Amino acid sequence: MTTPIGDPTDYVVGLLLRRAHRRASRVFGQALLPLGIEPPHFGVLHTLARLGPMSQRGLIDQLGSDKSAMVRTVDELERLGYARRRPAQGDRRAYAVELTPGGRQALADGVTAAQAAAEEFLTDLDREERATLKSLLTRLLATPSP
Repeated sequence: MTTPIGDPTDYVVGLLLRRAHRRASRVFGQALLPLGIEPPHFGVLHTLARLGPMSQRGLIDQLGSDKSAMVRTVDELERLGYARRRPAQGDRRAYAVELTPGGRQALADGVTAAQAAAEEFLTDLDREERATLKSLLTRLLATPSP
């Protein structure tokens, strides 16, 4: 007996998004390789540049990371000289992570690499299609999850 699978267009969108994400991540990761950083590093650098110094907990919340991965990422950024931990204002037990000048330069180089990676990934889409894709994804992300 065969099980009816229904119309795949009703449920395959998640699979397509996952496959597109994996491909985009691979292209982005390859673009960052010459800079000696990885996508998680870029995410932290970008977040700190946008929002300013913050705790590792704040970074975890902003990036949807887990504690051990964030500790490892911040440790690596400190080792590279791109970020530093300083005592947080108003809480002697906490530390704020902040960008260094080297981190700002790494981010600028990373943005250039990200733009090249996006161009490579989206090469088959024209300007209007790219804008539509971005708009639709932004709307999907703005909708609260059940």
